[in-house]
Amino acid sequence: MESHREVFGVNAFNFMKVCSYINTYNRTDTLLPMAILSILNQTIKPQALIIFDENKEFKNPLENTTIKYLLDLSVEKGIPWFWLPGDKKGAHHNHEKANIMKDYDLFWFLDDDQVAQPDCLEKLLEEMRDGVGAVAGLILKTPTKELIPGLDGTLKDVWSGQNLQWYRWSGDSKETEHLYSSFLYRGNISHFDLRFSKKSFRCETQFTHSLFLKGYKLIVTPKAITWHFEGDGGCRSEEEEKSNLDMYNSDNKLFIDWLKTKQSGKKIYVLNGGVGDCYMFLQAIEPEPGSIIACCYPECFDGKDVKIISIAEAKMLVDDKDYDIYKWCHENKWKGNLIGAYKALYTKMYENFNR
Repeated sequence: MESHREVFGVNAFNFMKVCSYINTYNRTDTLLPMAILSILNQTIKPQALIIFDENKEFKNPLENTTIKYLLDLSVEKGIPWFWLPGDKKGAHHNHEKANIMKDYDLFWFLDDDQVAQPDCLEKLLEEMRDGVGAVAGLILKTPTKELIPGLDGTLKDVWSGQNLQWYRWSGDSKETEHLYSSFLYRGNISHFDLRFSKKSFRCETQFTHSLFLKGYKLIVTPKAITWHFEGDGGCRSEEEEKSNLDMYNSDNKLFIDWLKTKQSGKKIYVLNGGVGDCYMFLQAIEPEPGSIIACCYPECFDGKDVKIISIAEAKMLVDDKDYDIYKWCHENKWKGNLIGAYKALYTKMYENFNR
């Protein structure tokens, strides 16, 4: 298997700007410094380091002696750092802030209780070829365990409560349907679902599976190792057990409902415009029963046997730019009316839908 370096040359990584980031809560004086240091000691350096601070009280990090040393080291190594207050709504909100940043091509995150081996980012980058949406390595606890037979990276592993990233194995990388915990991903293709609770349960599974459903490959390489040192603190230690359980159950239901929508085989139409756009669409298209309509004016579809969702929900399911009628008209040099444009766009989009 050719590596990214072999395909593009030894300096190829210079053309892919990587932003590394960590979400942290209540671990500033314990595990966080180890996570930061592991990023700074990578054989291939990221172009930025961001810490999203979810602590109840936001403090100047330079007043913490250990953190100050590390941030000074980051500058010494040529890695600009940014210490930003989180929204206190969950890690997925911070993920999305990073995901939509325009200055970087790739994003690599670690949890604040993880330590990446020095060549981890290099090994992840070696797998980041054209058509790959995200790459993860092994996320190991000590003592390590050998891979359980039958784990293959499909969603059935999720329902069995297992993950092939939790076990030590060797050999070639594997294509999967989802990734867990820490991974390198292409930004601004899929989006993190902000409806999850602050526990962000199933959030990373949903995000990476949405990349998979959009046609991007997900890769797990056993050559990239990150150590997981669980301890006090973290986003899932704040509330009482019952509150935690309620959030987990809510997040799990959200993920299942989202997955059912994605796997339902229903046509989806995204109308991110005004009332007039909705009525022009209805002049062009008679939605099949059960179709999914994403719009801001559900009243336009009163009496229709369709499911109405928000534009934000649609972005969790599809790339909404593919449904932008005005963008489509511009790119196709359309000279007809809007009704004809809608008909042409969706006829082309769904020409092979029932095959």
